[in-house]
Amino acid sequence: MNYTISNFTVKQEYVKPAKRALAELVAAVRENEPKTLYLVFREEGAPAFFTLMSFENEAAERRHAQSSYVAQFAKKLLPLCDGKPRFTELAYFAGSKKQWQLAQLNPLASAHPRRRNPSERRMSGNRRSAMPVR
Repeated sequence: MNYTISNFTVKQEYVKPAKRALAELVAAVRENEPKTLYLVFREEGAPAFFTLMSFENEAAERRHAQSSYVAQFAKKLLPLCDGKPRFTELAYFAGSKKQWQLAQLNPLASAHPRRRNPSERRMSGNRRSAMPVR
């Protein structure tokens, strides 16, 4: 499974419109691409954003890149940016937990990582749910 990280900085006065545009994009990805991992992070106290994306396959990545909602997002975001976004392609190497399959990811977790999904359950004993409880 491959991953793409993007990072971009918006001008300080445009943080709110950038957050709105990102929320709209995440909602469109959630609705149209159920097997796509799309996480958005913001550097605390700074106008810098990072996205982590992973697609089911190359065709899914191509459909994402050619979608109308990505085009609309780029049209909204690029004028707000201080410079151009940077994309880095990554290949998974190692991790402390087994790599999760995209189908197991809970789309609500990517919408708000600090808010626990009501459908998640803690399991007793040494067994744990597929998604970490925050």
